Amino acid sequence: MTADQESSVLHELDSHAELPLKNKVSIALVLAVAGLNAFNDNILKMMLVGLAPKVSEGPLGQDIGSFLGGIILVPYIVLAPVAGYLSDRFSKRRVILSMLVAQALILATAGLVLVSEPGQFGVAVALGIFFMLAVQSTLFSPAKFGILKEVAGSKRLGMVAGWLQMMTMLGILGGLWVGGEWFDWLYDRWGNPWQAAAYPILVLLGVSLVALIAGWKIQRVQPVGEVRFETSMLWRHFKDLGETLKSPPLRRACFGNSAYWFVASMVGAMFVDIGMALFPDTAASGAASASSRLTLLVGLGTAGGSIFASWVNRRGLQLGIIPLGAIGMAGALLLTGWSPLGSSMFEIGMVAIGIAGGCYLVPIQAFIQDRSPPERRGRVISGVNLMDSLAGILAVSILMVIKHLGGSFAVQFTVLGVLMLAAAVYIVKLLPQDLLRFVVLGIVRSVYKVKPVGETQMPKEGGVLLLPNHVSYVDALVLSAASPRRVRFVIWDVLYRLWWLTPFLRFVGTVPISATRAKDAIKTVAAALKQGEVVCLFPEGQITRHGFINELRKGFELMARQGDAVVQPVYMDGLYGSIFSFEGGICFKKWPKKLRYPVAVHFGAPLAPREATVELVRLELFKLSSAALCDRKTPAFASRVNPAARMNALRLLDVECLPPGGGVLVCAASEPDIVKDTLRTVAVLSSRWELAHALPDGGDATVVGTAAGLRELLGDHPPGDVAVMTLAWVSDVGMLEEMAGLDGVLPGWIDQATGYLIAQNVPDPTMPATEQGNQPGHRAGSAGRLLPGLSCASTEGGLAVGGLVKGQECEIRLKGWTLDSQGFLLSGVKSATDLTPNE
Repeated sequence: MTADQESSVLHELDSHAELPLKNKVSIALVLAVAGLNAFNDNILKMMLVGLAPKVSEGPLGQDIGSFLGGIILVPYIVLAPVAGYLSDRFSKRRVILSMLVAQALILATAGLVLVSEPGQFGVAVALGIFFMLAVQSTLFSPAKFGILKEVAGSKRLGMVAGWLQMMTMLGILGGLWVGGEWFDWLYDRWGNPWQAAAYPILVLLGVSLVALIAGWKIQRVQPVGEVRFETSMLWRHFKDLGETLKSPPLRRACFGNSAYWFVASMVGAMFVDIGMALFPDTAASGAASASSRLTLLVGLGTAGGSIFASWVNRRGLQLGIIPLGAIGMAGALLLTGWSPLGSSMFEIGMVAIGIAGGCYLVPIQAFIQDRSPPERRGRVISGVNLMDSLAGILAVSILMVIKHLGGSFAVQFTVLGVLMLAAAVYIVKLLPQDLLRFVVLGIVRSVYKVKPVGETQMPKEGGVLLLPNHVSYVDALVLSAASPRRVRFVIWDVLYRLWWLTPFLRFVGTVPISATRAKDAIKTVAAALKQGEVVCLFPEGQITRHGFINELRKGFELMARQGDAVVQPVYMDGLYGSIFSFEGGICFKKWPKKLRYPVAVHFGAPLAPREATVELVRLELFKLSSAALCDRKTPAFASRVNPAARMNALRLLDVECLPPGGGVLVCAASEPDIVKDTLRTVAVLSSRWELAHALPDGGDATVVGTAAGLRELLGDHPPGDVAVMTLAWVSDVGMLEEMAGLDGVLPGWIDQATGYLIAQNVPDPTMPATEQGNQPGHRAGSAGRLLPGLSCASTEGGLAVGGLVKGQECEIRLKGWTLDSQGFLLSGVKSATDLTPNE
């Protein structure tokens, strides 16, 4: 499979809302066999930890932990190129199955050797068999990691990498804990260390056969390419590694990954010593169980951290969690070192090391897999394993030096903590924006429930100019939370003159432009787009104060063309009404309606640079607003309301029909029932509007408004003391002209055949002194602005309005109508509307 073929497969996988069933099953099976493989390896390891001190004198009995640690690492160093070659040359499924067969044969051999009780030199023989199992793990590793991207895609790679890390750690900790407890229990029962070690291995043989059967159900994947075996593979370790390290991002990721395994190797080797320190009598049991308990604590923490990291990366890779994981590991190591051995605080530190380690390691491993070229992915992963093994050997060597110098466990943990703290500082300097983005967006997601829709349409590489509607002061943060790629935002350079804000703006990588130097602004944005960045520009240039989309400015057309970047319209739905929007004519002074405020961010299809005109982008935004409103969840009772009344109410709630500061809307008795039903639904759905059933003089009408407005209207004060606006929806141009200039009347357009509201005039919003008239709410002679949640397209002789309600494929034809640049509907002929099926 070539790089282009893999790219096509990955794009298809990433475009699915859910993975196909066969891919889900394959992922589950890869995770299961990886966990079982780790479980079996570590059961054998703990059998040897318990056996060696009881049957062998000298170094094999006293330093069995160091011997096992070295044996695990040596194959990763010697056979790294061969392991990479196998996964690059053959199907990774085939490699996985071959290694499962090898594991079963090795476990059978180990069981037979231990049952025979070979005597003094039996431990050395068992270590040789353990070495064979380490070789099997070495050859298995690139295949199990490399197959993930091929069956899960790029988008979900961070998530499944977290699951794999979790399953591997569960296998390791399960093997170490079960192995230690199992050996001690059998030894106490039988008093024969050989039989206590042999029996579990024979049981594991059956488990390995189950794993082999499960492995056959993994879906077939094609080999990446025709890589030829050469004898130089046996010694060109560092040449292959050097090719990997030529890429700065991969180089940094590889060193970060090795830093984790440096810590893990030293801590793992210390567990055996800690167990012996807690239970120094070699003739009695307990040391193996104590070592297993420590491993269990770290492993549980790592599994928990991996699950959390998997959840964080469920929609895409989040590198900002890496610095937090590094800082957490450093703090946990220092906490453990300064706590009494075996105390509760010591054990809490062990769990914390695991949690922080899982958060640190998962995104690094996913990044390495994602950035590795498909034709070299196996060799890249093997090169990473080589670096990790060298780091492990260095860690064990340093540990032995510290022990030789008489360093206590406190000294050992402190040395690790200081080294990890230095690494954390370096990582923070490498990923400052990712860290800030992760923290800030974490806060945003705790306040807003952000739902991205169509985000897979954003190109994975190359310049993209995002053009969203502008609803609130937190639009940039919400859009960043929804975007699969990092976004740079265009802002006015005047903000850079605020000394207290400038460092932050530079830190997050905003793109400053000048309102007075248009050409320079276009060049600045175009340069960022040429560099392959995702840049966001709010084409309205202002936050809406009435809920409608304002007039779009043309500057983005030249930016996209000069930057040779696609243009992607984006519609943010649900933010109008938040405390950071101008709903009700006020901003920042409202109470939040709910925590985890639901917001949907709809990404449109990318447009070619020369196709992205103001007119087309505006129509695309209308189309996205229609999809957003149709998908919006409403209370259960709303589903029982007439569909036209429900959708009309939702559209009216997204705009400012009331005068600035509040007021009352009156629906005259002559209006059709659909209008009355609409206003009643508005009052029920809204927390700001209330319903009154009659005017003070007893007239038949439907009245909605703010609580204060209704009290004034229905109290002792005459109606003239409260702002009263009459909504008169018409379906005839002649009626529209008759209402032109009438005080207190806001005409709107209703389709008589269906009852759907199309457009609405609203009061002019309150604007700053320097921006008066920038956002007109009404226009004489117009039917009003096109309401949110409706699509609009020009047709021969008029307009076609669609997106009326979900599930109904129809559109309303407005003959002789036009839509001006501000969104007002204008008519040049007197005619009714036609409902035409959208064939």
